[in-house]
Amino acid sequence: MLPDFRDVDPRDLRVPPSRRQGADPAKLARQISRYGRSDAGMPAPWVYEGSDGVLMLYNGVARATRIAKLAPGKLIRVEVIGKLPKALAADPTIGDVLP
Repeated sequence: MLPDFRDVDPRDLRVPPSRRQGADPAKLARQISRYGRSDAGMPAPWVYEGSDGVLMLYNGVARATRIAKLAPGKLIRVEVIGKLPKALAADPTIGDVLP
């Protein structure tokens, strides 16, 4: 199976159940101080696709939050690693939980 990469607005990505409150504040602060608004060399966050086509982060919440916060409107590349049998549109987005 070929990798499925997509360019998306990080604000539209759904946060996983384990990170409903958003990115870990300490990790986000470290990433901001180290990388700022740059996405150069940033590994593609992994996402699952819901039955409604909506994408939910599996890993990379801090990376997606950093870009959404510091570079609004900038797209990031994500890798779709699987599909979920449920719709995700009702779940909170990175944009909803931005610090």
